[in-house]
Amino acid sequence: MSRLVRRYSWKFLGLVLLIAVLSLVAPYGWRHFLPQQAEHQITSHFGVPAHLQSPTENVEFTPSAPAMQTALPYQVAEAPPAFELPDFPAHQPTQLTEPTPASEEPLETPTNPGLEAFETPKQVAPTGPVVAEQIDLDPSLSELPTRTAPKFDLELTSPGSEEAPPTETPAEPSLPPASPLEPRTLPDSADLPNQATIRPEVHPDIPAPPAHTSAGVWPYPTALITQLRELAEEEPSAAAWAQRTIVQLEALAMINKLEVPAVGAALDELHLLSSQAKDIAAALPTDNQRSRVLRVGYAIVRRIAIWQITHAVAFEAADRKTAVPSTADWSRCLTSLEHKLATLPGGSPWTNYLRLEQAKQKIGSAETSPAERRTLARDILRRLNSTQFDANQGDFAESPVFADLTRHLKIWSDEPVDLVHVLQSIEDYERQDLTAESTALSNVYQQLRWSPDARIAELGETINMYYRNANVRVAISAELVNRMLPKEARQFEYVQDYIQGARVEGNSEASTKLRLVLLPDRLRWRMGLEANGQVASDTSSTKGPATFYQNGVSSYRVRKMLLVDRRGVRMFNAEAEAQANNNLLDYETSYDGIPLLGSIARAIAISQYDAAQDSARLEVEGKIQGRATSRIDQAVAEQLKKGKENFQTKLLEPMRKLQLEPTAVDMETTHERLIARYRLAGHEQLSSHTPRPQAPGDSLLSVQVHETALNNILNRLNLSGRRIELRELYREVTSVFSKDVPPPPDDLPEDVFVTFMDSDPVRVDCDEGRVRLTIRIESLEHGKSKWQNFTVRGYYAPYSDQLDANLARDGVIELIGSKLRFGDQIALRGIFSRVLSRNRKLNLVNKQIAMSPELQDQQVTQLVIHDGWIGVALGPKHPQRQTIGPSMTTRPAEGQRSR
Repeated sequence: MSRLVRRYSWKFLGLVLLIAVLSLVAPYGWRHFLPQQAEHQITSHFGVPAHLQSPTENVEFTPSAPAMQTALPYQVAEAPPAFELPDFPAHQPTQLTEPTPASEEPLETPTNPGLEAFETPKQVAPTGPVVAEQIDLDPSLSELPTRTAPKFDLELTSPGSEEAPPTETPAEPSLPPASPLEPRTLPDSADLPNQATIRPEVHPDIPAPPAHTSAGVWPYPTALITQLRELAEEEPSAAAWAQRTIVQLEALAMINKLEVPAVGAALDELHLLSSQAKDIAAALPTDNQRSRVLRVGYAIVRRIAIWQITHAVAFEAADRKTAVPSTADWSRCLTSLEHKLATLPGGSPWTNYLRLEQAKQKIGSAETSPAERRTLARDILRRLNSTQFDANQGDFAESPVFADLTRHLKIWSDEPVDLVHVLQSIEDYERQDLTAESTALSNVYQQLRWSPDARIAELGETINMYYRNANVRVAISAELVNRMLPKEARQFEYVQDYIQGARVEGNSEASTKLRLVLLPDRLRWRMGLEANGQVASDTSSTKGPATFYQNGVSSYRVRKMLLVDRRGVRMFNAEAEAQANNNLLDYETSYDGIPLLGSIARAIAISQYDAAQDSARLEVEGKIQGRATSRIDQAVAEQLKKGKENFQTKLLEPMRKLQLEPTAVDMETTHERLIARYRLAGHEQLSSHTPRPQAPGDSLLSVQVHETALNNILNRLNLSGRRIELRELYREVTSVFSKDVPPPPDDLPEDVFVTFMDSDPVRVDCDEGRVRLTIRIESLEHGKSKWQNFTVRGYYAPYSDQLDANLARDGVIELIGSKLRFGDQIALRGIFSRVLSRNRKLNLVNKQIAMSPELQDQQVTQLVIHDGWIGVALGPKHPQRQTIGPSMTTRPAEGQRSR
């Protein structure tokens, strides 16, 4: 992925989640804002409210530039006034099926809610068959510029669904040196938990391959062959294809060299077989059956993509030599860089941030081991390519100032690549994706990505694309946002203003409608906010001895475009158009009672009134446009400022505490939706590698989360080997994500001390319709009792008799331990039945959303848990509609096809 992507991407994960949350609570903020805004509306074709007689400046939201600890999560730039907004498509009213009457009163949110505030009220639904899941393979972007592999592009889209377009990456602009701010300190690689050598005492779901199944070079793909054998048993029509594929995979594993021509022939045959998966899937009767075949097809695809490049690297290995660094050149590079940083404004802090003093002392020293040199060089490269940079810092990091440093660091970090180890690390992770395997494969990627050899770096990027794919996806429909925007607002006001020197007074009634329009864009979010208003007025205007009485209707339209891309949020200046119309009802002068003079005065007054009509109308329309654009610019700026504050407290600070690096993999705008895909992982962590479930095509809101996003967070809680009291653990974990820590639940036992095992102390697995929570405990102490070396497993499944997306504990708690007696089992079940209480549900849709008046005609239309993913979607409510689950074999109804 380009540095441009990395630099801004973590900010947009927050923005996506923030928009998803704020859009659902927006009615309350907008309802508070609209009455204030209505006071400022243009209320007469000749006048504006008295308190707006002073010109109002257009408020520009220009963030300050503090150090990165307080930097904005997005950058806002005003576009040049010459910007021309395209016409928005005409508004189409939404047709709703059996809408539920909505409450007129907004839901009140407690200031400091406890856990009960997020409980979803139970809604009983008729039970019945569910619709089969759909899947979709999203293209992945890489850490470096995207490399696509068309040869292995297996389109995993279901018939009738919208295919994912190919990923594009904008070209990186030429960036001049900037005056950087001091970068935020990143942890040393040595300070992060490294569990690559810690072997968990957990039996893998897939056993190790049998002996003598591999010649020791090409690994035996145990997980893939297991998938193929299960598919052959479950789908007789795919059995022959699965068996042919197994034969090819086993033949490849028995080849004893990486570079021989027989490898190329085997890979070509596997590619042909993977292409046939789509044809086999298309002939199957149900979406669930097609999904199963396509998932196996993609498991072949991601391996072939890596195997082919590995074969090419091995074939070219005879001509490849490890780079030999020059100590003299390195010393000159550092001296030159230090001089540049000392003379550039804001350059000095980078000396500490990039650890240049340590680099000078250790990298070129004969006393430093090669492994230590490589570790330090890669850490500096990571810092120089940080995703945490703001705009100025990113511009400076990409400037030519650091070009020579980057080249030398890649040479110092170079080492021979063990291709057999690379391939085996992938298969180990496919078989058992625990922290040890994940860290081992991530370390392989970090070794390959910084290689000065382009082909080896390409191999690293291929691993990144297939094993560090997006693990969070959010799609928000324009209809959902428009539902949450305030409805038409009416405001009665007294008018007092001056037009063409005449004092205007009277009354007016103003109405305003807001709507969001999405403009398709493959690379960014492109949105238009449109406000349409009308003002009916009954006024009098007085100038000199003449007073005129009139009524009329003025209308205006304001449009403002916002772009959200990998560079930040750009607010274009609002544009407006207005039309003022009035009807003269009557007029009078101070001389009306005087014969002859009164007639002359009236004639002069009406003549001057008619002559000033065009000028007066233009002045009124200009005031309408100016004030309307100013108000919408100010309102949007204020909302973004509030968003920044929420982003800092609700997402940025927790992510920094956990040392995670959210990265935007893809952003897109369609006619109907804003779509964003993110990777939530640290630099030494992996993310998704399986196809995500597709949401129904009529979804207002859909979210898919891969288990790696959850496990990466759990891995950052630093529970490994710790001893802590349960209630203290509750307070500590909740404090990471919230400043207002609710009290521990009453049923959480007291005086229970737990010591977690060193590896994978807490883990989540999502498959076969359930979420499995595994807790590995070294010791548990309660009073005088103590239990050691056991594992607790609890399962959570969708709550089957409701319309909301909640998970409740399913089945009994499993206790796994070789020395647990019957009495131990009873005591431990008593403790963990309260720790993992059935009464404490996991709310995927909280009470605020479930009770929102604007969404009472909606329901959760999908809750899929399969292949590592949790997929949730919100869509129209129908009497017989059931939530999509993972185990149904019927086709979805027309109009509910996935996209």
